[in-house]
Amino acid sequence: MMAGDADQGSGVAQPSRKKSGRDIPRVCFVIARPRSGTTVFDKMLSSHPRVVCLGEIFNQSNERSYFHFLKQLAPVDPDCLFPGNATRNFLKYIEACRNYATAKKHNCKVVVVDVKYDQAHLLCEPWWKIGQLPRLFFLFREQKWRVIDIHRNDVVGLCISNQVAMKTKIYHSNALPEGEKQSAKIRINPNQVLREVRATQEVYQTIEEHFANRREYKKLSYEDMFDTDGNFSAQMIDDVSEFLGVHNYFDRVPRLQKLLSDDVMDHVENAAELRGLLETT
Repeated sequence: MMAGDADQGSGVAQPSRKKSGRDIPRVCFVIARPRSGTTVFDKMLSSHPRVVCLGEIFNQSNERSYFHFLKQLAPVDPDCLFPGNATRNFLKYIEACRNYATAKKHNCKVVVVDVKYDQAHLLCEPWWKIGQLPRLFFLFREQKWRVIDIHRNDVVGLCISNQVAMKTKIYHSNALPEGEKQSAKIRINPNQVLREVRATQEVYQTIEEHFANRREYKKLSYEDMFDTDGNFSAQMIDDVSEFLGVHNYFDRVPRLQKLLSDDVMDHVENAAELRGLLETT
């Protein structure tokens, strides 16, 4: 449940004692395209004694998701189903997240939630301007929530990795024997990859422009997250600690490892065809 009162059976936020601004955990959204390293990054963040991570909030398999919250809210407030109440619902959900985080760690200072670009549209309102970013991105700015935006410099690798993961259902693990990799192979439509690469490059630029000069926004590069030993970069963790306003008590050792080889082309049956098309565009 995600309630302020641990004795209540509902996931809907319950009235709780008033807290000072210092006591209320600040909210940080980790945003990215799929296969950008957010899961392992969240695991690192959750190693901090004053940080609680709730995972992907638009993933219905996550019991802390926004949709589970709405499911519990609807019997109490049927009007929550109307699109015009979406923002109000979401603000209630964020308060429920804060309450849950402080129940889990009484001295919680930061609650982290994960949103994929590809799911940001799931917070919907009655009207949307065609071509504009989803409403959630504007809510980020209005509420001055912190946002960590993870980009992949290797956009081609990102898009191919995403295709491989979706088709094989192989993502990551915390129990794979050291040095062991998966050997799955799939066939990929090169034109589909090219379309996805271009769309990703465009959305990266659009989101950076949307948050330009905002101190609540921080862009991270996946490729710069790790040092040569495979641990999280000390400099990156120092920067994230300062951005979140917490002391650096993070564990630098990743808690998950890749299941696929570093060269995603190893998992593509028509790799030669794909490489040829990429080289000519």
